[in-house]
Amino acid sequence: MATCYFDLDGTLVRHTASFEEMFVAARESLGIPDRDGLHDSYVTAFLDYFLACDDEPYRAAMSDICAEFDLPTDGETFADARIETELERTELVSGAHELLTDLETDHTLGVLTNGVGCVQREKLRRHGLSEYFDAEIISCEVGLNKPDTEIFELARQELSGDEYAFVADDLERDVLPAQAVGFTGIWISETDDPRADASIESLSAVRPVLA
Repeated sequence: MATCYFDLDGTLVRHTASFEEMFVAARESLGIPDRDGLHDSYVTAFLDYFLACDDEPYRAAMSDICAEFDLPTDGETFADARIETELERTELVSGAHELLTDLETDHTLGVLTNGVGCVQREKLRRHGLSEYFDAEIISCEVGLNKPDTEIFELARQELSGDEYAFVADDLERDVLPAQAVGFTGIWISETDDPRADASIESLSAVRPVLA
């Protein structure tokens, strides 16, 4: 049986607010006053922890800025508020359920995403996507981030298949490294690029590529 992996953010679900807007909403929900450089310091700290595959980059980064700016809260509380604002501002991409319901009849399905385990799994749960996947590979849990090709090799080991495909919305980070290790790369984009095995505009066009 063929195996098809999907990216999560931007592919099956999308954010309805920017990351800065999410940060501001979390800060305001806790009554924390704004400070010059507060958000920038958070982003820098978060990316450092995230790219190092720390298992709790939200809490680690929030703890850092709470100490640096002497904020009237603790890192765990601020992180929980930030995570909840992200979950609340995530919506299902049109056609996701229909496509996955169709593909699960003749494909083994997995999700391969950069992110934090508890956050990405909660997105899957809230949008009713968990039931479709036989494997959930999440960067902060496995210690690898896309575009590292090793995470795609890990995906191969996790699910057996006669052939592999990866569906995603980022060409450089997702599609090209997947193709480098033998996946059929399916890029969801309004533009075309000859480097992708297939360029499509929406999830509804995935099935014809895999047929």
